[in-house]
Amino acid sequence: MTLFHPRTAVLLHDLFMTWLAWMISYAIRYSVWQDAPELSWFNVEFAIVISIQAIVAYYFNLYRGLWRFASVPDLINISKSAFTGTLIIGFVLFLFFRAEGISRTALILYPFLLITFLGVPRLTYRVFKDTKSNSLIHEKQRILLVGAGRLADMFIRNAQSSGLYAICGIVDDNARFKSTNLRGIQVLGNLNAIEAICKKQDIQAIIITQQDISTGQMKIIVDNSMSTQCKLLTLPNLDKITESAFELSKLLPVTINDLLGREKVSIDWKNVAKKVQGKSVLITGGGGSIGSELARQLAKLELKSLSILDHSEFNLYQIDRELNDNNNELIIKSLLVNVTDKAHLFQIFSKVKPDIVFHAAAYKHVPLLEKMPCEGFLNNVVGTKNVVDVCDQFNVEKMILVSTDKAVNPYSIMGATKRIAETYCQLKNSQSDTDYIIVRFGNVLGSAGSVVPLFKQQIAKGGPVTVTHKEMTRYFMTIKEACQLIVQSMVLGSKGDIHVLDMGKPISILSLANRMISLSGKIPGKDIEIVISGLRAGEKMHEQLYYDVEELKHTSHKKIYHIAANYKDLQRFEKHLSQAITQAINFNDSELTKSIKKLVPEFVHQANLSIVEKPKNL
Repeated sequence: MTLFHPRTAVLLHDLFMTWLAWMISYAIRYSVWQDAPELSWFNVEFAIVISIQAIVAYYFNLYRGLWRFASVPDLINISKSAFTGTLIIGFVLFLFFRAEGISRTALILYPFLLITFLGVPRLTYRVFKDTKSNSLIHEKQRILLVGAGRLADMFIRNAQSSGLYAICGIVDDNARFKSTNLRGIQVLGNLNAIEAICKKQDIQAIIITQQDISTGQMKIIVDNSMSTQCKLLTLPNLDKITESAFELSKLLPVTINDLLGREKVSIDWKNVAKKVQGKSVLITGGGGSIGSELARQLAKLELKSLSILDHSEFNLYQIDRELNDNNNELIIKSLLVNVTDKAHLFQIFSKVKPDIVFHAAAYKHVPLLEKMPCEGFLNNVVGTKNVVDVCDQFNVEKMILVSTDKAVNPYSIMGATKRIAETYCQLKNSQSDTDYIIVRFGNVLGSAGSVVPLFKQQIAKGGPVTVTHKEMTRYFMTIKEACQLIVQSMVLGSKGDIHVLDMGKPISILSLANRMISLSGKIPGKDIEIVISGLRAGEKMHEQLYYDVEELKHTSHKKIYHIAANYKDLQRFEKHLSQAITQAINFNDSELTKSIKKLVPEFVHQANLSIVEKPKNL
């Protein structure tokens, strides 16, 4: 236990300086006149002055501020305290002594002397500590800031106060900041100078302090830091920034999501909530990446009940526990069901009586399904057909099919089966009162089986990171964004139309790998190798979101387009579909592949991808 608290020392210092300022103000006053009265070292007048000034100083928080962080606001408080104290002292002394023997000149000199005596020691201590900290700069984490605006100013102020790390410079693309200083920290160049600065200054972390940074700028930062092994960090949202948010441990790492640079999705939640309020919602594949996120979003709305179907026991258990922990009032039914079992589906629908169905159950791993086309067909086609048919039997209001860009000009069994599922929904829509809505989009970051988790695993193991082709591109969006747009599509309705989500620009997989390695603090090609492994069975160089003959039209939501339904010969389609189902049940892979070709004439079941055109942007 400390017997002598530092603030006690501050109090004693300020009391002494108050006495000294009052004494010296009198000494100065009488030093220019002869026959000056003999000055007393202490009397009632001194006691009044010190007492009043101590109370005023406490009111202005002079004893709460730490000298280590003394700054202009502290000097302002000292000035306010000095002048306010002088006014009160003059008034009180007039009441007690009628101002007899009280020098007006001394009363004027006193506040200026007090400001000096209280302010100079504080600032001197601050300079001493900063100088001492700067002498230990090589022991601290050396930092480069990106952006010379308000956030950088806030960060520098807090960094200099804490003394935990050394800010070695700032970079900013704005020409007006070139060669300027921000709180003594120099702007050393633009974003393209990051690599050279990091190597010259031995930088350990790059912190992005620029507000509203663009995707292009973020990519430049990542690309220029690839050979530096620097951590890439960013500040929290402005509304979450506190003093502690400027500590390195509280900063957020730059992620692949930051490189997408996608606009924040705006959803009409009020209308969505109105559509599902008091209704029974069922989600197939509810334990998967898309299905589970749909369940999380819909569980927040005022549903009558939420039924989750999945044939993976573990996935179903996880989402069931999560939703029941977070939703005490909502009726949640977690059901272990395989969509290929139509009898079981019928039983479930008869008990649950869903109003709205989201069909997210599907096999998605392209190379795996190339080896097992019958399994892929049974799950993706027969499973979808079962759900579609049961929805029709129970007069379900809406069924939303989650589709994929791989269904366009498919090169894989997976893509072809999803295209058949789309077509069957469209055909059934012409015969049923159920509104079948098809939502087509590309890859989602972090979904099971996607390239991002694979790269993370490979990086964690020290590499190598495998990229199938150096020119391969893919569309990406976040799981949360995709699910929000799926829910919004439910509100829009379709009557057989296909909804296409705006995926932005396609991303190079090789660039993605390089940037992920860089974000992990490793150097691509040096710390972790990238190996071009070659295209796998069923893979395309570039995916497409719609066919050339399909015409994209705007909907009321700027991120969702729609393609008008194009009905085919129902009898011919059903005949080939029936044959394909028989072949799949009998596990006749070769004949099934021929039937899939009849169902999807554009299906190209080969690995020659050179003829595929690059995708079009929405």
